[in-house]
Order: sequence, then C-alpha cells, then structure tokens
Amino acid sequence: MAKHIMIDIEGLATTPAAAILTIAAQAFDPFGRGYLKENFYSRVTIESQDDRIIDDATVEWWATQPQAAAEAFAEDNRVSLEESLDGLRKICWHADFIWMNGPTFDATILEHAFKSRGKHIPWQYYKIRDARTIYSLWPDCPKPPAEHHALKDCQRQIDMLQATFRQIGIKAIR
Repeated sequence: MAKHIMIDIEGLATTPAAAILTIAAQAFDPFGRGYLKENFYSRVTIESQDDRIIDDATVEWWATQPQAAAEAFAEDNRVSLEESLDGLRKICWHADFIWMNGPTFDATILEHAFKSRGKHIPWQYYKIRDARTIYSLWPDCPKPPAEHHALKDCQRQIDMLQATFRQIGIKAIR
C-alpha cells in the first residue's frame, strides 16, 4: 500500500519565512476511514527562529482564537525548529504522497524552513497533493470548522478527503 501523509502547520505569518508554532503529520489510507498509527506533532520554540517572520496581523488573529491559541502557544514540550524538521522528515521520507490543505501555504513555509536550516526537503515536488482541491469536487462535502491545532486539523482534512473519495467513487491514485 502506498504511504500517504497529511501535513498541517500553524504559524505566525503567511509568508514563506513565517515563524512556525506547530507542525503535524498523520499517516492515512485515503480509501479507508480514520488514520493509521504513525503520526507526528511538534511545538516549535520561537527562540530557535530568530531569522523567521512574525506578522502583527497574524498575532492579532491568534488573539481572536483563544482556545486554539492556548494549545498553539503553550510553553511545554517545545523543541527547536531543527529538531521539529528532523521529526517531520522521519515520517515523510518514504511517503508516496504528501497531502496538504493548499500546499502553496504549508509546503512553501516548510520548504523554506528546511532550506534555511540547510536541510534536505523530505519529499519531491511531484509528490505533493492538494486536499482542498479534492474537497471542491464534492461541493456538499461536510466541512467542520478548523480547530487550528495542527494534528487535529490533519485528521479533519483526512476525514473530508476520505469522505470525498467515497462520495465521488475514487478508488486509486497514481
């Protein structure tokens, strides 16, 4: 079976050099239900990202998301950006497909982070898939609100992707 990984991040700007708060990845079978055992979740220290951008408007937006902000800004169990990227690389390294909700956002920021730390990007550009485009193929796809918790949002995105594949009858991806 092909290895599929859904990735989501939470950050402090919308540019490629955005400071990253959290990174998550979840393995899944796009034609099944639920998630596979393998996942990754990391809170990243801001101190390890002094070269990355923090945007005032994004910080203000986080202030309007008190429940999500409590998790994203929690101080416990934070690791450096380098350590977080290494953890992400381990789950993604041999993936056949990397899914993201709009890869021009998440992938762009993550690829910039890998490059800025002199690290190899753990996927080829042609392995990235856009989950949001798939949902749009089923206009009535139920879309629960995002929680802005990177791992929970990965799982939400997987649920919508799997439901859309079932609804429109997709049984294989090449």
